[in-house]
Amino acid sequence: MALLNRLGELVTNPQGRLSTTDAATMVALVVSSLALLICVVMDRQPDAALGLYLGAWVTHAGVQVHQKLKVPVARPAGGKDE
Repeated sequence: MALLNRLGELVTNPQGRLSTTDAATMVALVVSSLALLICVVMDRQPDAALGLYLGAWVTHAGVQVHQKLKVPVARPAGGKDE
């Protein structure tokens, strides 16, 4: 039951508001996973579908890491640590 209580965290930002980017990512994950399962069940090019599925999500993860590296890190106020 604790898992169901935390599902909202997947689509909310740190302020507790709905994050459209995270919500869109969750919908894309569910839809692409269902499409992959349908391809496997119907035996319609499951190897190509799996390759596209993995390639898309690995690319997505790489872009997210790249974007996080571009965001400047806020330094705490109070001077330098030396």
